[in-house]
Amino acid sequence: MRLDDPALLALLALLVPYLWLLRREARLLRPRYLLPQLSGAPPLTTRASRRLRTLPILSVLRVIALILIVVAAARPQATTVEAVKPAEGIDIVLVIDASSSMETARLSNDETRLEAARRVARDFIAERQDNGADRIGLVMFQRQALVLSPLTLDLDAIDEMVAVSVRSDLIPDGTALGVATMEAIDLLRGSDAASRIVVVLTDGANNVPTITPNQSAAVARATGVRLYTIGIPARAMQVGIGFNELTLIYMADETGGIYFRASDTQELADAYESISELERERVGDEIFLATAELAPWFLLAAGLLIVLEIALRSSWWRRVP
Repeated sequence: MRLDDPALLALLALLVPYLWLLRREARLLRPRYLLPQLSGAPPLTTRASRRLRTLPILSVLRVIALILIVVAAARPQATTVEAVKPAEGIDIVLVIDASSSMETARLSNDETRLEAARRVARDFIAERQDNGADRIGLVMFQRQALVLSPLTLDLDAIDEMVAVSVRSDLIPDGTALGVATMEAIDLLRGSDAASRIVVVLTDGANNVPTITPNQSAAVARATGVRLYTIGIPARAMQVGIGFNELTLIYMADETGGIYFRASDTQELADAYESISELERERVGDEIFLATAELAPWFLLAAGLLIVLEIALRSSWWRRVP
């Protein structure tokens, strides 16, 4: 429950002098008997009647009624969330390195790097599917970049492509990081989404000089595209071994994105989860609320208490002196 105008609760302060007046009135109404004391007679003791002892109940009913009226004036409301969804959609292009090192080297005892990359990417796609407003495109690369899908809302198709088509035997081996990133940026041209991002995952250094990663980062910055980069090192404790980590850091920093280092499957999953949370915070949520006014119920309760007080005062307590 919330109050639409809570400042009106300050009216409750007026009840303090009112309670003082009620107490003073009760003292004035208290009966006093002046009876002579007979010599040798036992002391005269009197006990207030049940009606007199319970008389303050009327004042309590009146005070509660006044409190309910003041709360009703503050407009209490009950709100329930009917729906929560991103205020605007996000356009995302996933760029996945499918080079031979991704297929042969293991990120954990159970999965190769490419198997882990596919699994975590599919989890990321499933989360976007729940939102219903995000479009995803897909680019796979080795020595060349292969656009598997433009931006689409058909995330079931994207999920199927990640599971089946992202493998290392479709194009010549290599690491065309710059070319693949440029292809992803090109997919986002003309997009009017609230946020446009490219998520690049690789375990190697760029070895195709046609377009360098720095050049693609400059284009991304000029077009307002953020690059999130994820690097998988050859060994967890060595920086820059097997890939150019500084290049990935530069690509992210240059475009307002973030670089993530994934030494194991958990860090890889955490990287995608962090990207999801960051982008959700950027676009915000649109929350649909259902509001029900509760003031009539408070006024009804106050009215019933007032009627009860009048009825009791004119019946049970009518003859109180």
